Amino acid sequence: MSSTGAALLPLLLLTLAWFAYRVTRLVRPLLRAPAERRLDRPGARAWGVVVNVIGHARLLRRPYAGLLHLFVLTGFVVLLTAVVEAFGAGLVSGFTLGSAGETWIAFAQDVVAVLVLAGLAMAAFQRLVLRPERFRGSNGRDAATVLGLIFLVVAAMLLESAFQIVAGEAPSSWRPVSSALADLLEGLGVGDDTASRAAQVCSWIHVLAILGFLAYIPASKHLHILAGVPNVFLRDLSPPGRLGTPDLERTPIGVAEIHHLGRKQLLDLYSCTECGRCQDACPAYAAGQPLSPKLLIMDLRDHLHAAERSGDPAGPLAGAVIREETIWACTTCRACMEECPLFIEHVPKIVDLRRHLAMELGRLPDGVAGAMQSLEQRGHPWARSPHSRTDWCRDLGVRVLGPGEEADVLLWVGCTAALDGRAQRVARSLVRLLQAAGVDFAVLGDAEACTGDPARRSGYDYLFQLQARANVATLAERRFRRIVTACPHCLNTLANEYGDFGGTYEAVHHTQLLAELVEAGRLPAAAAAEGADVTFHDPCYLGRYGGEFEAPRTLLARSGRSLVELERSRSGSFCCGAGGGRAFASEPPGRRVSTIRAEQARATGAGVVATACPFCLAMMEEGTKAAARAEGQEAVPQTVLDVAEVLEASLLGPAEPAGGAEGLTPGEAGGR
Repeated sequence: MSSTGAALLPLLLLTLAWFAYRVTRLVRPLLRAPAERRLDRPGARAWGVVVNVIGHARLLRRPYAGLLHLFVLTGFVVLLTAVVEAFGAGLVSGFTLGSAGETWIAFAQDVVAVLVLAGLAMAAFQRLVLRPERFRGSNGRDAATVLGLIFLVVAAMLLESAFQIVAGEAPSSWRPVSSALADLLEGLGVGDDTASRAAQVCSWIHVLAILGFLAYIPASKHLHILAGVPNVFLRDLSPPGRLGTPDLERTPIGVAEIHHLGRKQLLDLYSCTECGRCQDACPAYAAGQPLSPKLLIMDLRDHLHAAERSGDPAGPLAGAVIREETIWACTTCRACMEECPLFIEHVPKIVDLRRHLAMELGRLPDGVAGAMQSLEQRGHPWARSPHSRTDWCRDLGVRVLGPGEEADVLLWVGCTAALDGRAQRVARSLVRLLQAAGVDFAVLGDAEACTGDPARRSGYDYLFQLQARANVATLAERRFRRIVTACPHCLNTLANEYGDFGGTYEAVHHTQLLAELVEAGRLPAAAAAEGADVTFHDPCYLGRYGGEFEAPRTLLARSGRSLVELERSRSGSFCCGAGGGRAFASEPPGRRVSTIRAEQARATGAGVVATACPFCLAMMEEGTKAAARAEGQEAVPQTVLDVAEVLEASLLGPAEPAGGAEGLTPGEAGGR
């Protein structure tokens, strides 16, 4: 072994020992954590790694940031050959990867090194000049340290090759970049002896930077280099809207302490890159509420590290590590999870923290507690509603499906459409369209009860499970081919969550069924549309959760109106603010999520805002009024309509007058 190897070997062994020690400390809580079933469908999981890690599918949604990461990651993989060569040559005299080392491997190292340097320059420009808001709260010093280490690794490698070429110790034919640097060095008067010594210095800088990077990774956000691939592989492949059903006979219910998180949930904490894409997408954060999905993950990660260092993983999370106001601010819109390039699962963690607060500690926010009380007592969360579940359709000749009876389509009306005067007009428009198309449908009438979605998303899973079992029993007494509903929240619950209770149904959204009827020619052709253009607000539970973006747009196009897309639409849609039980919660002071969304809709210049969810309808109506008030006394609020109302007006003539029963104000829940 050479003198270089004698010095390098102990450094390498010490670094590897330190790396192994730190990784072992990180793996230990994963092994102790509750197991999760995440090894099914290995083919789909592997393909997800290819698409999202190698292909950068989510990262490239932001082309600048995605491209710079692609440059650095590509270099990281290709330059592993240079790492092998550097340590091999340092430990074993004359080591080489073979004759290929001076052909395509050498060429790839030189070219990719330039890509890495370009990526590093772009990253530095992004952090120092562009300084996007999403980086707020991230560890800038950590990022600078890692970028600096990567720069040293790559720059030292190129300079070492260049100095070797000058000294005549390496050929230049397959190293275009190193050769260009060598020409520059020779032009500066660097001689053979100086170049030979400089090459040795660069060699040491190269290997020491590699060792420093290896030692630093387990303590930095760049731990995602190790955790990212398994985290993407272990991502949840169940329907996006499906939450796990906890066993209420076992304690604790939900997550009270850090060691209650499952293995994938802990791996999420290690995988966070602090990129802030989740924070940038979060409506609660945009409204100034105390929630940043990024900081939530970072706080849990820091607490996990502190707990492991102290040897005591116990200690409450809610109220201590994570503020209760933060936990309740979430609208469960899933925008954070849709944006995360490494498939971190923010919403399930928040719901599990809510479960602990709601069912173990009995703590629910104002408004939500009243809604849950009304749901327990009346079967719906709207305590002040004076209506029964069939008042809205008594004059429409709608059939109520009794036990043992059959219909082709069961219309699940939902609590809001059945009991809220404004949403009832949407249900009436839908009924008129179904009747005009000759659809055999019926409703449950007073036998219908809340699906329990507000309870589940608020963490009160005990009440959700009671509602689910009761509704499944009710549905089992009737025969139908499929369920249609105008509420995406009901749709998600019926289609994705009732299976845990023996209820498996084909459930569709009303826009999906109406689109089928229009395409089949069962509804009349649209008359020429009159009035303003329309913009469409994608409901979170229809779009991001349900994957349906086209049916509402197809119907709006058939209505004859011109569609103007919102800047944030489809999978990038901005929440109305009502999800996750927030429709019933008392709003904190300050700017509301609904107002922000309404301002975005107003910026399109469209006269009508269409949506396809009763919660979105109420929140957008409130928001458009607030947005108009902010512009001044002369400003006129945009008209907010459900897609069914727009379609009815164009196909069947003028809709019902705008007057009638008043809608329930968002936040008006039981006990308030």
